[in-house]
Amino acid sequence: MRIQQFQVSIVESTRKHLPRNLREFQARAFFSLVKIFYAEPKIHYEVWVRGEDRLIEVGLHFEADKATNDALRNYFSQRTIELRAELGARIEVEEWTNSWSRVHEVVPYTALDQKTADEIAGKLARMIATLEPMRKQWRKHR
Repeated sequence: MRIQQFQVSIVESTRKHLPRNLREFQARAFFSLVKIFYAEPKIHYEVWVRGEDRLIEVGLHFEADKATNDALRNYFSQRTIELRAELGARIEVEEWTNSWSRVHEVVPYTALDQKTADEIAGKLARMIATLEPMRKQWRKHR
């Protein structure tokens, strides 16, 4: 499957796996990654195919201003045990660059096929269903 087909499949499958109230997201694809977001494009879910490494990153990225990104990273870091209970032991909350942070999991893959797309879409949907209500709660109490 070509990368563009893989990305389209992930977006379509993710929408199907989500509860109705979370299906109205926007998606943009760039090269080997696809970004999914709601109101704030700089705070988005991302699927990044790292072809040379045979890895796919699935995560929530904080790429707004440093203060917002740091606050979100701290908020989710305090919930690491809860996140791992919901999403698995491989979930990491980390500062990615000097100003960007993320909650993510890295998944090895052997082929970009429908089976892999469905697996990744399932992970992404679980991530969105878990993290998006938390992110909205953070925004509300900020």
